Amino acid sequence: MKGAEAYVNDQWNTCGLTRLPRDSCALMVQLHFVIPRDAQFTSLLNEISNVCCRHLGQAYPGRSVHADPVVGSVVGDGSGDGICLRFHIGPQA
Repeated sequence: MKGAEAYVNDQWNTCGLTRLPRDSCALMVQLHFVIPRDAQFTSLLNEISNVCCRHLGQAYPGRSVHADPVVGSVVGDGSGDGICLRFHIGPQA
C-alpha cells in the first residue's frame, strides 16, 4: 500500500501544490488528490493532510496553517477516487 508521502509526491503538480496563491491576506487552499476507493482509509487521508500541512507551512513561513477535516469520495468529486483537502492559511504578519 502506498504511503501519504508517496501520494503527495506523485501528485505534486496535479493536486495544486505548484499553484499556490501568494497573497498576504488569509487564504483558503484546496488540494485535490486521486486515491483509489479501496485505499481511502481515514488514517491515510489524515496523514496526507498532515504532509500537506507541513509543505504549506514551508510555502508560507511564519503563517498559521490549519486543515479542515478530511472528506472522502462520498462528497468529493463524484468519481469515487477523488478527495479534496482544504487548508486555511493565516494572514502574513
